[in-house]
Amino acid sequence: MNEFEKMNNENEFNSEINHSVENDVTLTEEEMADAVNVEAVPVEEAEKTEPETVVSENINFVQQPVQNYEEPAARVSYNVKKKKPGIKRYIALAVVAGFVNVAVVGALFFAGYKVGTSDVGGRNKENVLSVLQQQPEKHNSENNTTETANKGAELSTVEISKKVGPAVVGITSKISNTISFFSSEMFSEGTGSGIIISSDGYIITNNHVVEGASAVTVTLNTGSEYEAKLIGSDAKTDLAVIKIIPEEALTVAELGDSSIVEVGEKAVAIGNPLGMEFFGSTTQGIISAINRTITVDGRTMSLIQTDAAINEGNSGGALVNAYGQVIGINAVKVSSSSVEGMGFAIPISEAKPVVEDLIKHGYVKGRPVIGISSRDVTEYMATRQGWPIGVQVMETQLGSGAEIAGLVQGDIIVKADGKEVKTTDELNKIKDTHKPGESILLEVYKYDTGLKEKVSVKLSEERPD
Repeated sequence: MNEFEKMNNENEFNSEINHSVENDVTLTEEEMADAVNVEAVPVEEAEKTEPETVVSENINFVQQPVQNYEEPAARVSYNVKKKKPGIKRYIALAVVAGFVNVAVVGALFFAGYKVGTSDVGGRNKENVLSVLQQQPEKHNSENNTTETANKGAELSTVEISKKVGPAVVGITSKISNTISFFSSEMFSEGTGSGIIISSDGYIITNNHVVEGASAVTVTLNTGSEYEAKLIGSDAKTDLAVIKIIPEEALTVAELGDSSIVEVGEKAVAIGNPLGMEFFGSTTQGIISAINRTITVDGRTMSLIQTDAAINEGNSGGALVNAYGQVIGINAVKVSSSSVEGMGFAIPISEAKPVVEDLIKHGYVKGRPVIGISSRDVTEYMATRQGWPIGVQVMETQLGSGAEIAGLVQGDIIVKADGKEVKTTDELNKIKDTHKPGESILLEVYKYDTGLKEKVSVKLSEERPD
């Protein structure tokens, strides 16, 4: 154990290191407060705090019912893994969805069987890539019209459900959990949704739906089940592509243009809330807002907000416009006893280039990395240790530009390209203005000497583990 590690243990600063290539995950303020035994919220204020608003990704994990379930209090929680509530809560949710959110669960699903046996679009891999590469058409100022992919006659909710419902699938992810006491392996199941984008079986979904899965099964609205292969996934955008080899004709979703979506437009969400028992549910609402910045599990995304009901299990499902075109991939909801109707979807126009890269390369090309994992130095840490506020190196990747430039554990990055950086997010924003192969100039407080040095780091390309 080196001097840096001993110092951190003695002062209770040692945190779990993110062993990924890049510095995208750091301790939150709350976690750091816990590490140094400092309350994040004063007791007298905590007693007055409203019930917590929880931002969560909508993947439903099937586990044993939790008795006496209570929402966590006093902090915002970003939980991917959802515990299944008791059956009474399920029934209540189903009743509310039926009366408030115009859920079309039964009749439209079965009506979709007939549509689901036809090939809508007939796209193979090459064709689906060409569709993803299409650029939105622009506004014509001469006659004050907008020519876009979002055109045609508006459809009723029934027509939208028949058109798009068969293109939305159920996804079951089998996740292995090893119990060390007996050295035995047990499995849990997570369920989500996906959207068919090609007739030969390419399906888009959320990364958190399939992340860590040892096996993935796709269920069509016809009831057919297929094993799926992971083509590529991207945690930063929370997108993934999987593929099945179908033995029947597939209904392919028509992709719209989310860049011209306006607040107040009709929005229809299709997916599998709470798992397969509510497969193919349709809820209707409007576009509540666009370009909403939401942070979940350290990922900051710009999303479409809707009041169409989105629940656990809806992740990866379709948000559809009035023309039956997919404009978003349902991903996140805000849940609290004081919050209703706040769901969020990844804009399809922003998802297209990511999906294209995942199909072609298995990862998103062109992302620069410094080659470190890190944590933010808070004011408390800086005061106690006599350090500057900045981004502290916790580990360097072997052979990375950071290691070659001489960055070591304990060093603190205080500037990047001449701009002050206090957090990993600030450092990443500057880094992301560069391309792989370019260099970023860092000002670093050296842990060993206590002196500041300027270091040029050559950026490499981010690759999956």
